[in-house]
Amino acid sequence: MTETNFIAKNEDSWKSLEAFNRRVVKGGIRRLQLDDVKEFARLFRLTSHHLAYVKTHFPTSHILPYLNKVLGVTHNHFYVRESRAISDVGRYFSRTFPRAVRETWRYWFFATALFVLGTIFAGVFVAADLSRLHDFLPPGWGYGFSADEVPDLGDGSVPWEYSLMAAVITTNNIVVTFNAIAGGLLAGLGTVYILIYNGLVVGGLFGFFHSAGADMIVAYALVLPHGVIELMAIFLAGGCGLMLAKGLLLPGEFTRKHALVAMCKKVAELLPGIIIMLVIAGIIEGYFTPLPIEPWLKIVFAALTGLGLYVYLGRVGRVPRKEISI
Repeated sequence: MTETNFIAKNEDSWKSLEAFNRRVVKGGIRRLQLDDVKEFARLFRLTSHHLAYVKTHFPTSHILPYLNKVLGVTHNHFYVRESRAISDVGRYFSRTFPRAVRETWRYWFFATALFVLGTIFAGVFVAADLSRLHDFLPPGWGYGFSADEVPDLGDGSVPWEYSLMAAVITTNNIVVTFNAIAGGLLAGLGTVYILIYNGLVVGGLFGFFHSAGADMIVAYALVLPHGVIELMAIFLAGGCGLMLAKGLLLPGEFTRKHALVAMCKKVAELLPGIIIMLVIAGIIEGYFTPLPIEPWLKIVFAALTGLGLYVYLGRVGRVPRKEISI
């Protein structure tokens, strides 16, 4: 059989398979009737045989790329699971994210240590000399703070436009998070800088408040309600940056490219959860933290938030021992 005759004889079958592909793209394979599915499968098998025949008898034929393309699309319809957005999201937050957090604990634990190191250093340094507070703060931050008077933190409430501040805070935190992750591509130096610098800012402020005689209950009430989730998200982001740095600098038995790709996949597992945590923290900071309620109630809320994080990240998605096959 000549190539022209072969194409003329089977072209209608290929066009029918293309038509099925278009139907599935529009409505999904589940919309097909049983007889349609059978016909779809038959055309898939038939066209696969035609492709093998063309490769054998007409290896330079112009029809070869066309058949490869049609069969590739059809293969995805049969063998690639259709996305189920709601169940996939539920599975991510009930299994994938908390498991990824536990699997990467060494990285975000080290990120936490860098932050705490900066916090302790600045706290001790400022507590010993209150005039050095501005050495650790961004320009314009400590305006009005004086070593000669007790800082007035009010009653723990902050008058502002809640929805606007929630949006601004969330956006800022997400930018910091992405910078912490991207800093890993600078051999980890960018990530280390962001973690230590933010620790210095927090430590400097609280060292100043403590030694200047401010009401520390109010000070903690202004930070902890949202800070528990926010800081955990930043620590996770820092861990992601350190993972990228490890893949870049210490690939081990893998090539540098493959090690970096593997770390990027793990970062991708963590990133959606980190962003959601920052959104939640921004909402708390924008709506709950400024409320004119007793400061100790905010601290209780923060404690409950921390307990909830521990249970969620530490326990959710664990496989019971009896289910693990050895």
